[in-house]
Amino acid sequence: MSVVLAKVSQLVKSKFLRDTGTLQVGAMLVSFGNLLSATGLAYLLGSHRQGEFYVAIALYSLLWFTVNLGLVAVTVSKVAAALATKDRGEAAAWLAYLMKAYTLLGTLVACAGVLILPWAAENVMNSRHEVGLFAGFLALTPLLDIPRVVAGAGLQATRRMLPLTQSDNAFELVRVYLVLLGAVLTGDLRGPVIGSLCASLIGSLLASALYIRECKQIPELLPSPGEILSRVRGVPIRKGIAIGLRMGAVQNLNAIGMQILPALILKRFGSDSWVAYLRLAQRIMNLPLMLMQAVSRTALPLFSKLAGTRDMRAMCQAYFRTSLFSGLTIGVGILAFMPMLPLVLRHAFKPEYREPIEQICWILVPGYLVIAFSIANDTFYLVTGTLRVGILVSVVGALINLPLIGFLAWKFPTVGVAWGLTASMIWSAWHLFYAYLWYRGNVLGKPDTGPSTSAEKLPA
Repeated sequence: MSVVLAKVSQLVKSKFLRDTGTLQVGAMLVSFGNLLSATGLAYLLGSHRQGEFYVAIALYSLLWFTVNLGLVAVTVSKVAAALATKDRGEAAAWLAYLMKAYTLLGTLVACAGVLILPWAAENVMNSRHEVGLFAGFLALTPLLDIPRVVAGAGLQATRRMLPLTQSDNAFELVRVYLVLLGAVLTGDLRGPVIGSLCASLIGSLLASALYIRECKQIPELLPSPGEILSRVRGVPIRKGIAIGLRMGAVQNLNAIGMQILPALILKRFGSDSWVAYLRLAQRIMNLPLMLMQAVSRTALPLFSKLAGTRDMRAMCQAYFRTSLFSGLTIGVGILAFMPMLPLVLRHAFKPEYREPIEQICWILVPGYLVIAFSIANDTFYLVTGTLRVGILVSVVGALINLPLIGFLAWKFPTVGVAWGLTASMIWSAWHLFYAYLWYRGNVLGKPDTGPSTSAEKLPA
């Protein structure tokens, strides 16, 4: 009994567990905020206009993820590794690089959005010109998000999870309020779009204030805003392009294949209303999946620190333990939640929404049970220098699953996309299989040398 109590006491004192718990509370609040705004829009706009709003978001997101380089995850990993070896200057340089690269990409997306998205909405998606126009306005989001993104990367890398959670929660609270207020004032997608942009601006101001406060508390770790800004001009833009492109390819293929193109394909073969039903079903199914987000955000700096000291055995063991824990926890949560789904829908949505959303949710269950174990695939590829393999698995999956989603949407315009999404999520099991093969070939059977006293550069 004393041994068990000692283990429990050790677990409770674990910084990883404390950080995860802090982020978990924040992730749950953000998830409920997403669901609240989606539910409110259902009542304020109706399924057709709500679907138009989601199509505008999908068009902007497709443009953004086409050029996004996965810079945030790379920066968090590099800053955490630099601080593990007390290289504060390198940490400041990486945060400066994130600011510079994000500014350039944000400017590119903003210009392209205004020029391309109105045409694409009308001529490709058969939507109204206004949908594309406001999708172009949403393309300003990356520029407005720069301070919040840089501050969040610094806080996550140094594992300052309480202020990171406070920033996320404050932004989500402001976003929900302004999106719903905009819907009340305009009755169509114009209000929610303007509300989203205003929320990004306010969220950046709040995140900057929190970051400055934390800099005063731990000046030996967090580079000050002045230090970061002073390095922006001199940091080479090529500093993280290579690894960013590979990291971005893994993340973007997953985002495009799972969130963005399915909505646009459904609009092409179905209707705006079914786009709204699909997005709402995904929001509901993401409630249990939020249990994974907190562990994932805590795992990135932890894995990067272990990999930075070359303690690959500990890193891999932590990866598999957290993946197993996450998958089992989320799986139980999903299975426990589904019998309560009709009750939730009855109290949260108008009658026209209930049956389509419930049908889609049940179709998505098998896929979510599999993807629940994919807690840190991106992080694993990044810290082990095997991003090329992650890209290959993702590209092969996209080549197989996107045509499948299109075919099923053509044959079954209402639920075909949901069946295709389930197949795409099941494909993610290949990432775990490769991680096991890498672990067996590179760690098992080799002597455990423990952590190195100085970090080495991992291969890109």
